[in-house]
Amino acid sequence: MGLISDTHISEKRGKLSNQILESFKGVDLILHAGDISSQTVLDKLNSIAPTIAVEGNNDRARKTLDLNPSEIIEIDGIRILLIHGDKLPSRDFDKYCKFALKENADILISGHSHRPHLERQEDILMINPGSPNRPIKSDASIAILTIDEEKEHKNKLDKVKVEFIKIEK
Repeated sequence: MGLISDTHISEKRGKLSNQILESFKGVDLILHAGDISSQTVLDKLNSIAPTIAVEGNNDRARKTLDLNPSEIIEIDGIRILLIHGDKLPSRDFDKYCKFALKENADILISGHSHRPHLERQEDILMINPGSPNRPIKSDASIAILTIDEEKEHKNKLDKVKVEFIKIEK
């Protein structure tokens, strides 16, 4: 699965880099955690793989896209909650974890901070892929999430692997 957030690419300015497009080739699904800013971005991602996206605070303010504030995706018995994260206290991962538990999620994917983050807390895996275009105090990044469906694991999160990819500017 390709994970991306905070692209902030308008219809008139910018585009997804070739590195992003190449990195996502071969994934089965792309999840965008909001602040997309244009339908063009979603169209380009959908040309690579089916894409599920949620609205970010900038999408909501501009009223450019018709997206839900959250989505739940279930893959191989793992519930993934996709949100932007602007309605939760910034970087308060205890609150993120409680929110995910309330939604019966195993994985919470969010954006908003423009910083890559990976943390496991109380059997919740929290992932922020960062921003490929406007990083804050970090490298520009996206992520690839892999679920190993072949092997049996004691804990279902043990079959999840996350790889961050640094995007060259």
